[in-house]
Amino acid sequence: MNGDDRLFARILVPVDGSKFSLKAVRLARRLAEVHGSELLLLHVLDREILDQLSRFNRRPRNEVLADMEGSARGFLEDMSMEASQSNVPVSTTIKGGVPYEVILGEAANWGADLIVMGKLGKRGISRILLGSVAERVIEFANLPVLLVNVL
Repeated sequence: MNGDDRLFARILVPVDGSKFSLKAVRLARRLAEVHGSELLLLHVLDREILDQLSRFNRRPRNEVLADMEGSARGFLEDMSMEASQSNVPVSTTIKGGVPYEVILGEAANWGADLIVMGKLGKRGISRILLGSVAERVIEFANLPVLLVNVL
């Protein structure tokens, strides 16, 4: 917690470009309007997915990484515009690593009071084998986590 007397002064929103992420951004924006919060939109370049794509496409890791970063910048820009429609302060960042670890680390480093994230994302078959990022974040978080489902 940040010591501010607002309930949620800083809201972290992990995004992956999915419809669940967009819904999370929209809800976080509404919460930020009510609480006078600032938002941080975070995209994690999943190290495991990067390695799998590099092997599958037989392309150098740095080329695949550049493609992933370009895609992430594109949807972060779109989601940032969505979030800032109501004068809510919005920042974006891209980090690499194990998604749930990066999300929790960024929440701690930034002093987030709440994490708002989509229930599911773009993890494909890996989700079935490894468990969802959202489940891991909930399991290890030391702050409230709000999951958004697309209805």
